[in-house]
Amino acid sequence: MQTAAKAACGTGGTGWMAGNKLESAWGALLPCAIMPLITLLNLSFNQWRLVMVAALLATVVMLYHKRLRHYLLLPSCLALAGGMIAISVNFGALIK
Repeated sequence: MQTAAKAACGTGGTGWMAGNKLESAWGALLPCAIMPLITLLNLSFNQWRLVMVAALLATVVMLYHKRLRHYLLLPSCLALAGGMIAISVNFGALIK
């Protein structure tokens, strides 16, 4: 439990006791909120792969950019969610 608190807070696990909050959660929540809207477009498997590849390339670009590095979770979470949806679309097509 203490190891998870240290990893989340980054302050030896005592940051949450001092009133500090985890400020990077929006980087994962925003792409997860956008994904249901993108699923309404009924994209094919190849289109989902393009979304995933574009998000992965954006992650690499943002990793080396000084200011954009702080927003790295946005495209990486979009790539993760897009990959999971692409897999479900592919296996959904195989089941039918």
